[in-house]
Amino acid sequence: MSISEIAKHLNVSKSTVSLVINGKAEQGRISQELAKRIMDYVNEIGYKPNALAKSLATGKTHTIGLIVENIGDSFFGPIALHIEEYLRQHGYYVLYSSTLGEEDIARNIVQAMVDKQVEGLILSPTIGQEAQVMQVLKNKMPLVIFDRRIPGVETNYVGTDNYTASKKAVEHLFDSGFSQIGMITIDSQQPQMLDRLRGYHEIIAKRKAKPQLLQLSYTLERPDRIQAIKEFLQNNKQLDALYFSTNYLCVSTLKAIQLLPKAKTYGMLAFDDHELFELLNPKISCIRQPLEDIAKAIVATLIAQIKEPKKSFTDQVIPSDLIIRQSSR
Repeated sequence: MSISEIAKHLNVSKSTVSLVINGKAEQGRISQELAKRIMDYVNEIGYKPNALAKSLATGKTHTIGLIVENIGDSFFGPIALHIEEYLRQHGYYVLYSSTLGEEDIARNIVQAMVDKQVEGLILSPTIGQEAQVMQVLKNKMPLVIFDRRIPGVETNYVGTDNYTASKKAVEHLFDSGFSQIGMITIDSQQPQMLDRLRGYHEIIAKRKAKPQLLQLSYTLERPDRIQAIKEFLQNNKQLDALYFSTNYLCVSTLKAIQLLPKAKTYGMLAFDDHELFELLNPKISCIRQPLEDIAKAIVATLIAQIKEPKKSFTDQVIPSDLIIRQSSR
């Protein structure tokens, strides 16, 4: 049954029924007696208002846009589930989408989310999104940036201490007795990846060692990535330990080592944990980001901005943990 049919049955206007159903009876100066009569009938027939129509009437969609690089990876997938769980406690639902690190895709997704009238955005931005993010802020849409910053753009941010954690990881490898420490990373200009690389270089210089670096294209397919790592290891036989800027590079390296003509054992430590790392022998050491704490901070920040649009932006850096396992001892 439609609102028109309800109004006809009760001999009232459609606007009166709409105001009552959307909780605006008092605002519309509708008597409590009439509002009760309408709601009693609505409950009797089991009427459920169309979600789109209700959102147009109330100006609320109760949805939040969550835009990440890859919803399927071992960082964004789990953190997205935490974000969804905490948003649900506030009565919000999540629309997910992945940018795959592509600027054009990212721009189209943000615009689609805005067009769908989400009430807020949680964004892990790509390179080149500065202007669009500035426009979102100009339009007063609640926004939280996470995982990687947009240099020069002032907004809410939640992330971890990539630079400090990276230094701690490389320092630990040296303290464990390794001296020829290579880093395998991607050629990304994302701030968090540059911070991890900067941390490696700083400790290498501090220990008066030689940087030994493999930077792989982010777009490299897995077989090509494994082959490039294999060649790097064959050409740098002096290496005794490897530090990875992200966990999937560690997984690819384990495969590459299997393809080497002569087996060799390396000290290993990866940024970001992986479910495989505790199942392997030796177990792999890592920098573990506090995903649940990051998710809580993101949601708390966004909800605060929704409730108080003029609230000052916050910048939250949540420390990561060094998890020492057998691979770095």
